[in-house]
Amino acid sequence: LRTDFRLTVSFDGQNHLAVTVPSTYAGALCGLCGNFDGDPHNDIPKVVTTAVPGCDEPAPRQCSSRAVISRKQRANGEECGLILWPEGPFRSCHPRVDPESYFQVCITDYCVFRGHKPIVCQAVSGYAAACQEAGVVLEPWRAKTFCAPACPPHSHYELNGTACPATCSHPDSPETCNLPATEGCFCDEGFVLSGERCVPPPDCGCHHQGRYYHREEEFYPGDGCAERCRCTAMGTVTCWAAQCPPGQECRVDKGVRGCHGGQRGRCVLLGARRLVTFDGLNFTLGGSCRYVLAKVCQGDGPELEVMLENGGGVTVAVGGSRITMESRSTWSVDVDGETRVLPLSVDDGKTWVTQEGNSIVLQTAPGHRLVYAATAVLLVTVPSTYAGQMCGLCGDFDGNGDNDFMGPDGTPLNGSQELVVAWKLPDESGPCTDTCETCPVHPPNATGPYHTASSCGMMVATPGPFGGCHGQVGPEDFLEHCLREMVLTAGATDTLCRSLQAYTTACQEAGAPVEVWRTESFCPLPCGENSLYALCARSCEGSCARLAHPLPCAGLCFEGCRCARGFFTDGHRCLLPSTCGC
Repeated sequence: LRTDFRLTVSFDGQNHLAVTVPSTYAGALCGLCGNFDGDPHNDIPKVVTTAVPGCDEPAPRQCSSRAVISRKQRANGEECGLILWPEGPFRSCHPRVDPESYFQVCITDYCVFRGHKPIVCQAVSGYAAACQEAGVVLEPWRAKTFCAPACPPHSHYELNGTACPATCSHPDSPETCNLPATEGCFCDEGFVLSGERCVPPPDCGCHHQGRYYHREEEFYPGDGCAERCRCTAMGTVTCWAAQCPPGQECRVDKGVRGCHGGQRGRCVLLGARRLVTFDGLNFTLGGSCRYVLAKVCQGDGPELEVMLENGGGVTVAVGGSRITMESRSTWSVDVDGETRVLPLSVDDGKTWVTQEGNSIVLQTAPGHRLVYAATAVLLVTVPSTYAGQMCGLCGDFDGNGDNDFMGPDGTPLNGSQELVVAWKLPDESGPCTDTCETCPVHPPNATGPYHTASSCGMMVATPGPFGGCHGQVGPEDFLEHCLREMVLTAGATDTLCRSLQAYTTACQEAGAPVEVWRTESFCPLPCGENSLYALCARSCEGSCARLAHPLPCAGLCFEGCRCARGFFTDGHRCLLPSTCGC
C-alpha cells in the first residue's frame, strides 16, 4: 500500500510487516512501532493504557537453551546464523539493514519451536524481505535442503522478481513497476495472475465497474443488493434485479456484500437414527442404504450434496470434489477416493475441512457448514439465503415442516418410509434395506427414570450446563432422542454420553455457551499422551499444519482433546514442533 504522502505498508501475509514513513513524521507517531524520535529507549511505554477486552497477556515462553543455540549458530553461520554470516548471501545487506535484531528474533523462534524448519525459514525470509525493501539485490540463500521453495501449478520461484506481476487486470504491470524487487512464486510464461491462480489470458474473468471478478463468480456491483451479477464462463457479465428475503439485510459481512441475517437452516441426524429436518419435522430414519440427506436443488447457487453412506459415514459433493467422512475416522477424510490428513482445503480454497475437538467440520465459501461427530450427531447448516432451495431427506427449508415429505420430482409422499425410498442412491457395496429393523415402540412411562438432571434431563435443567444454549438450540428433539435411546439400550452410560455430546455439538455449532458437564467419573473423555480434555479444544488452530501456513480453521469452539502447552496436534498425536511433518 502506497500513498501520495509517502506512507508505505507491505505485508507478506504471514510473518513480515513493514511500515515506512517520511522524515516529516519524526516525533509525531505512537503505537507499538514507537514515536520515531531517534531514541529507541522510550519506545516501550511504562504503562499500557489501552486494553482489549477478553485479551489476556500471554505467559512468556521459556527457552533455557536459547543462549547455547545463539552462540552455536552465530559461530557456524547456519540456519539463523545465515543472517549474520559475513561471507553469506546477505552480506551486501548488512550496511543497509542491521541483521542483529532479525537474528535474535530467529533464535527466539528456533528455540520456542524446537528448530521447526518452516518457522526458521519464515524468520530468515523476513530479513530477506527487509533487505529487498531497502533496495538490496539478493544473492541466492535457499537450497534444496534449506527452505526450498514450492510453487503452485503454472508458476516458478524467482529470487529477485517484480513486485508488480502481470495480472488479468493489469497485464502490462511489470513494464511500469518502480517498486523494489521481491522473492516468491511468479507465473510461467504465457500465464497471468487471476487472484492467486496463474491462468492463460483467455481464461481471465470479467471487469465490471472498475473491479475484477473470477469466472462464475456472483457479486453485487453497487452499494446495495438491488442488482446481482455473474461473471459467465464466456468472460461476460450478466446482471438481474435482486432483493433480500424478509428478515435479512444488505450489508458487508467478512468482506463480502450480500443479504445477511435471518435464521440459518439446521438439519440434525442423531445417532444415524433420528432426523430433524430444516423445518423441524422429527421422524425416525429407517433403512441401511445410501440416501441423499441434503442437496441444493433450486436457484443458481454452487453445488452441494450431502449423502448418507450405508456404513454410517457421510459424503459431501461440493466444488467438483467428493469428500467422505467415515464413522470411525478422525483427523482424516477421503477426497475423491484418496485419504487426506486434516486440515485441508479443496476447490481453490473455497471449501475447507478441519478437525475441531471431537468433530470434523466442513465449511464452504457460500456459508454451508457440516459438523460430523461420528456416531453422536451430524449437523448440516445452510445460510438463510438458501431458504426454499434445498431438497432431500432434510426437506426444502421453506419454513413449513408439513411439506417435507417430498420426492425428487416434487411429488408429495406418504410418510418416512416412502421418503427414504424416494431419496435412495445406487449402492454396489452389498444388500441393504429401506425398513427400520431396530426401531421398537416402547411404553410412554418407560422413559421416566431418564428425565432426571443426572440423565437425559440434564439437557433441560435450569440452572444447568446447557441453560445458556436453550435460546439458540432448543433441547426438545435432543431430549426425545436421548430418552428413546436410553430405553432401547436399558440405560447404558455410553448412550447417555453420546446423547449429551450430540447436544453439546449442536450448541457449540450455533455459538451458544455450554458449561462443563463431563467429570472424571461421568462421561470422561480419554485423551492421549501430552493432551488433555477441553470444553473448547480449537484443535485446528494448534495443529502442526498451521505452524508455517495460515490454513483456515472453523473459528467455532468444540469440545475434545487439545495438546498440552508446547505441543502441536498431528493427527491423533501431540508433537513437539521439531518433530512436526512437512
